Amino acid sequence: MLPDSALIFSFVLSALLLTLAPGPDIVYVAMRGLSQGWRAGVVAALGLITGIFVHITLAGLGLSVLLASSPILFTIIKYAGAFYIIYIGWQIARSGPLNVEKSAHHPTLGQIYRQTILMNILNPKVALFFLAFLPQFVDPTSTHATAQFIFFGFLFQVCALLVMGSMGIFAGTIASALKQNKAVGLYINRVSGSIVMLLGIFIPAKDIWDFVLKN
Repeated sequence: MLPDSALIFSFVLSALLLTLAPGPDIVYVAMRGLSQGWRAGVVAALGLITGIFVHITLAGLGLSVLLASSPILFTIIKYAGAFYIIYIGWQIARSGPLNVEKSAHHPTLGQIYRQTILMNILNPKVALFFLAFLPQFVDPTSTHATAQFIFFGFLFQVCALLVMGSMGIFAGTIASALKQNKAVGLYINRVSGSIVMLLGIFIPAKDIWDFVLKN
């Protein structure tokens, strides 16, 4: 049995607000769109949604609980994801002048899709987020609790795709308008790549800062 309409509306509103909030995912999609056009932005959004599906499945199976209970495993996966984000940012920064057409300097759409999936899967905080967020809207006493969990997970994916896809198209539209200016295009690629690398650097930097404050 599906949850009542008021609860569904409340969930959709919460999901949209959470997805719209500035964060690494929406920044990454925007940078992909700026560096390679709206198709790349949309494909990056699809990659993130696919990664979200994996995390929702893990959360539904309870594997995220195991991840949360193992600090060492959590740390290994977190830092692997951070270094992978830095690597992707470096690729964007060195890809040359902006060109929304096919270019040997840019990864293919298939490569972007696979890279984004892996980047998202290697972020254990996403798994923990769904483990914490989705159950807030699920009735634990219901015999359909698992079905409700899956239903809300699907709704979150739809909301995320709408927001992320729109951001990719918007950023790609700006890129298309600037594609004739190679100097501007090169600058955009370098800035976009640098921002993505900073997203990866932020993860270990924050941990070091927290450690300094505690000691």
